[in-house]
Formats: sequence, structure tokens, C-alpha cells
Amino acid sequence: MAGDEEKTEEPSGRRLGEAREKGNIAFSADLNNAVGLLGGIVLLYNMGVLTYQVMDKTFKVTLGHLFYKDFSQDVIMDIIFSQFYVLTKMLFPILGGLMLIGLIISYVQTGFLLNFGLLKLNFGKLNFIAGAKNLVSPQSFVKLLFSVLKVVVLAGMSYLYMKDKFNSIIDALDFDVAQIFITLFSMMYGLALRLAMILFILAAADFIYQKWQYKRGLRMTKQEVKEERKQMEGDPLIKGKIRSIQLQMSRKRMMTAVPTADVVITNPTHFAVALKYDSKVMKSPTVVAKGADLIAKRIKELALKHKVPLVEDKPLAQTLYKSVEIGREVPQKLFYAVAKVLAYVYQLKRERR
Repeated sequence: MAGDEEKTEEPSGRRLGEAREKGNIAFSADLNNAVGLLGGIVLLYNMGVLTYQVMDKTFKVTLGHLFYKDFSQDVIMDIIFSQFYVLTKMLFPILGGLMLIGLIISYVQTGFLLNFGLLKLNFGKLNFIAGAKNLVSPQSFVKLLFSVLKVVVLAGMSYLYMKDKFNSIIDALDFDVAQIFITLFSMMYGLALRLAMILFILAAADFIYQKWQYKRGLRMTKQEVKEERKQMEGDPLIKGKIRSIQLQMSRKRMMTAVPTADVVITNPTHFAVALKYDSKVMKSPTVVAKGADLIAKRIKELALKHKVPLVEDKPLAQTLYKSVEIGREVPQKLFYAVAKVLAYVYQLKRERR
């Protein structure tokens, strides 16, 4: 049965486009989170000095205000605005950088996608039976395994890193407070950076899997491919009828041009080519009609009916029929042969007059 046909064909561009318009795209939230975490850690480390200076200034200003004897409304508002400005100055580069990173990685994954239709409420999605089935689906099992793998890998990396730095932590206990803080901060940064890089690698693998699963879910059967091609190219029967009608109309226009021709060159039985030459509008003689077999016979009948001269020239008739399309001028290599025929026709017309 067609409904049981296996989906073995890769999704077409049209199918991918329709899925994208509906908001069905390959997307890994883990990749966004991992890149955001990695970028945030790098930003915090590179802006550590600025952050420390801002926090130091904030604490000094805050503690300095504690010595005020009188707190008026204006003083309180000044304190609030100054603290807000300082915190904004400290957080804006970090938050702005994280926002920019999030936009970039989202664009890399999905490209520019703006679909307000996805914001509409769809109560059809509130299907508890389908939701329960999704909980035990292969995709859910893969996600569970992936989550367990992340926990195991992160825990193992943390253990190995802290084991390697254990002696450094013990030695740091003999340092002063500032050195202890610097040592611990350096260790925590190293651990956080390693964990973020591991999360990024795992998230990149998850994105590749999501991409593969996405295309796999949109695969098509051979019948679906045929139906789509038929829709895009048109039904062959309809296209055949259209071509037949167009051919009939073209022949009709061609036959109406035969009475206006100056001469019809024949094979004499297989081919017939009608030529017309008007020196006022044409650079050279033009083929206004041509045909083989039955069409050639019809052209000759019309020529005789309207007293258009028939000239038998087998090589010239064959060459004109095969090399010159209707409405095209005779090529230069055939000028001499055609000129001889036209000269003969014009001479006949003068004799008749």
C-alpha cells in the first residue's frame, strides 16, 4: 500500500521550505546555552579588572554614605542613581555581549526566521496522550542518555581537575587573603572554562544529531517525490494538451502567412518552405512557413490556391527546413541559392504581367 511505503528519499527543497515556514527547524537549545556560558566566562575573565574596580568603587561609596547624619530624600535618590549607574556600567558590557552571542549562535543555527503565526494559541498541541507517547519515544531515550553522559563527563572532568589542583589549594592556605583570592579565582576560572568547552563540544554533537533527526523526520516516499514533481512541473497530460494547443495555434498562424509568401520551395514531396522578402522591412528573405509530409502538402495546396509560385529545389528545401526556424531570416551562406530562386520568381511575375 502507498501509505505503508518506506520513506527512503531525502527531503526536497520545497518540503524543507514548507517545514521552515511552519517553524519546524533543527535547533539545539544546548548549543545556545553552551556558547552563552562559554562566552560569559570569557567576558567575565577579560573584564575582571574593570569589574573589580567598579565593585571597589561601589563599596567605598556605599560605606562612605553610612557616615551621613541626615538622610534626606535627595541624598537617598542620589545614592540610588549613582549605584544604579555604576552597576549598569559594570553589567552592560557583559549582558550586551551575552545577548550578541545568543543572537549570533541562533542565527547560525536557524538563519533569519520571523514567523508570528507560531505565537498563536494551538490547543491541538495540548494532547496528553501524544505527550505521554513522546516520553517513551526513541528521541526521549536519546535525550536521557545524552543528559546522563553530560553529568558523567562534567563530574569526571571536575574530579580530575580538582585532584590535579589539590596540592596548589593546600599551598595557598599559607598565602595572604589577596593571594588566596587570586589563586582560587584562577582555579575556578580554569575549571569553569574546561566545563564550558566540554558542554560546547557535547552541544555541537547534539546539534548535528538534531540536524540528522530533522532531515530524517522529513524524508519522503518515492510516491511523494513523484507527486511533488508533478505539482511543480505540472501534470504531463495537461502539459501535453497545452503543447498540442500551442502547436495547433502556431500552425494556424503559419498557414495564414503562406498566401503572403513570394515563393514556396519544395522537395518536391517531403518538404515545403515558404519565403517572403520585403526590402523595405527585411534585411534578407525570411521563412514564414515550413513543414514536412502532410503539412508540406497543405502548404503547397494553399500556395496553389493563392497563386504563390512553387519552385522545386531538393537540396535548398532540405537545408532551409532543417537549419532555419519560422520567422528567421535566411543565413548568409544560403543567400546566393535563395537569390537565384527569387530572381526566377520575379522574372515569372514580370512575364505574367
